[in-house]
Amino acid sequence: MRVWLMLLTMLASLPVWAAQDGNEGLYEMAAPPDSAFVRVVNVTEGQAAIAMDDWRQSLSPGQAGDYLYRPAGAVQLQVNGKPFSFDFGKRSVQTLVFDGTSLVPHQDTYFNSRLKALLVMYNLSAQPATLQTSNGAVNVIGPLLAGSSSEREINGVKVSLRVALDSGAELPLEEVVLQRGRVYTVLVTPGNGGIEARLEETHVATTTP
Repeated sequence: MRVWLMLLTMLASLPVWAAQDGNEGLYEMAAPPDSAFVRVVNVTEGQAAIAMDDWRQSLSPGQAGDYLYRPAGAVQLQVNGKPFSFDFGKRSVQTLVFDGTSLVPHQDTYFNSRLKALLVMYNLSAQPATLQTSNGAVNVIGPLLAGSSSEREINGVKVSLRVALDSGAELPLEEVVLQRGRVYTVLVTPGNGGIEARLEETHVATTTP
């Protein structure tokens, strides 16, 4: 399970959670050397209020937060006021899935290629799912068991994809131009109307606490 990020320079004047303009790519982001990166995905049916250090974020149902960076080491993260303790290693990248009672970690991998784009799929539904080309001819990622994640590096290209569920349902994704050096997330999540899937570009947080 991989997800990402190449750290190029250190901007000493930035706060711990600071990031640059959201229109810049991952390679233009700057963080202190050996930082840890973390984000939260909310798979509940309600809002999730995230607090870590002096930083706050509110996540809607099914929403993935931006990646944040902080010094490695012990930290307490709160969701809706409930504390969770973690110890993040240097240059670690993690996605924490909030299910209403717990934060389930997905250990991602530091991504530092300028030649490829990275697709990362999180199957947070209750059944196996596969990421395919829109015509079903090629399996891009998976099949993934419920609650698992995986990734694949591919060339920068315009793609049309879908998520095929074990039940036989097919969930089309928006067509996207994958850019080299960028990371893209496919989320398969439960929803009020059934399982939902979407593809979005991954970002580092653009606001400071």
